[in-house]
Amino acid sequence: MRMNTPAVVNPRVRVIPAKVETGRNDANPDGEKKKIAVYARVSTFEEEQQSSQELQESYFKEMIAKNENWELYKVYADHGVTGTNTKNRTAFNQMIEDAKEGKFDLIITKSISRFARNTLDCLTYVRMLKGLTKPVGILFDREKIFTLDNHSSTLLTVISSLAEEESKSISANVCWGVTKRFSQGIPHIPTTYFLGYDEDEEGNLIINEEEAKTVRRIYKELLSGKGTVVIAKELTRDKVKTARGNTKWTSDSVLKLLRNEKYAGHALCQKSVTLDPLTHKRVRNKKHKPQYFIRNHHPPIIPEEDWNEAQKELDRRSKMLHDPGGKYRSAYSGRAPFSNMLFCGVCGMPIIRRRITSKNKGEKYYFTAWHCRVASQKIKADFTCSAKYIWEEVLEEAFLELLTEMKKEKEQIRIEGEKVIEEVNLTKEENKRLQELEGIIDRVSKQINEMSLRESIMKDPIYDATLRNLIYEAQIFQQEYENLLSNQDESMYLRKQLDQLLEYLDGPIEVAAIKDIVESGILHENYEIEFTFKCGVKRTAYGRPRGKQKDK
Repeated sequence: MRMNTPAVVNPRVRVIPAKVETGRNDANPDGEKKKIAVYARVSTFEEEQQSSQELQESYFKEMIAKNENWELYKVYADHGVTGTNTKNRTAFNQMIEDAKEGKFDLIITKSISRFARNTLDCLTYVRMLKGLTKPVGILFDREKIFTLDNHSSTLLTVISSLAEEESKSISANVCWGVTKRFSQGIPHIPTTYFLGYDEDEEGNLIINEEEAKTVRRIYKELLSGKGTVVIAKELTRDKVKTARGNTKWTSDSVLKLLRNEKYAGHALCQKSVTLDPLTHKRVRNKKHKPQYFIRNHHPPIIPEEDWNEAQKELDRRSKMLHDPGGKYRSAYSGRAPFSNMLFCGVCGMPIIRRRITSKNKGEKYYFTAWHCRVASQKIKADFTCSAKYIWEEVLEEAFLELLTEMKKEKEQIRIEGEKVIEEVNLTKEENKRLQELEGIIDRVSKQINEMSLRESIMKDPIYDATLRNLIYEAQIFQQEYENLLSNQDESMYLRKQLDQLLEYLDGPIEVAAIKDIVESGILHENYEIEFTFKCGVKRTAYGRPRGKQKDK
């Protein structure tokens, strides 16, 4: 029979007792308390979501306090950020950096969707944390998944994929709601950085008269002949505040303001779109999705007639900077009266202003002339031009003489202008059709809105086909309406320009008037300049070489 006798210890062996007071067990084999990080996230700043975040934090603090092997290291919390990417999640990114430095042992979070709604991000961070020198695990409380468990990988992939699909579904639902409001004529127009407008208590746009002065000034200066660069410099010089409250203006910001249809009281919705709900990158809507134009949505700062004239002027400057083939381009200049107004009658290229040096009896002198860009060799081209230059004083003299002659034939100018207007004017039938289209578009839009409101959750092919057909009809009617409206606007524009020309001919004449009344001019080889006025009337001025008397 074996006796329980004390083991004989070799005098060279020293026994080191176990630290039983640390609570060594299967869950905590090294006997040291684990430092626990808590991650919480909510996607909005709404009160209910803030309450949810507080509940998340208090729940996990209590869980950690009950476990004698754990101690709280820190709570990382992101407020009002999406889980589809990690770019703007400051607390999340700080937590990952701290994990790399070995500051804690475990991350606890409510669910996979709180940690990440992007499958790739989720799996990437899980594997990265698992592969650290000091591995850091993640405990997803709702799914009961612990990432250091070898059996969790497949389940984690499936559930994180479901979270990503849920995020895409939520994004699609939000987009549908926004689009439906657009179709009902309810745009989303933030006024935080919208110069000239504020919101009233009901969310309606109202004019901020102090800021509206700046908007009106910009449109007025454009129509007086100034370019966007000059306008921006003068606004900066005068310390005029932008929508963001600073005094630094750029030509681009001026151009965007001039192109904004909201200053005419209209609203074009869905100018940009988000193509990927995971990256949230927005791009300009180049026929990716439908756009919605809401006419007369709010009080205008700029009368529609003036806004349309500003668009025509911007388009004119853009188009006239090209030769007839649209191949060459130059910057707009309002420095001289004839800048960007004249084209070569030989090759069609723009006529530019030059400072030329010459000699008379051995003495050098300078003069200003207007010459074809190709003929003056100021631009490389695959062709040559033999056009001659014309002295600036001769050009100005010819233009003033033309205006003097036009003062004597005002009635004939009126008759010619009326003919031009008649060509684009709407007929009685077209005016009637325009009114009919307004009613048709309103009726079809109401049908679309009613169908949108009773849209079924289940996919119904008959419903989808009917809705698509209504939308297609609305687009066809809208296109016809816009074409007729464009002709009507063109008629009104020509009428205004004709009245302005006739009014000008009643007063004193000056060269600077060319910016207000002339559309363009063509300089021919024989020094004839064919001017097209903004009202559509055409007249020819007669220049000459310098020093040669004009034929009587």
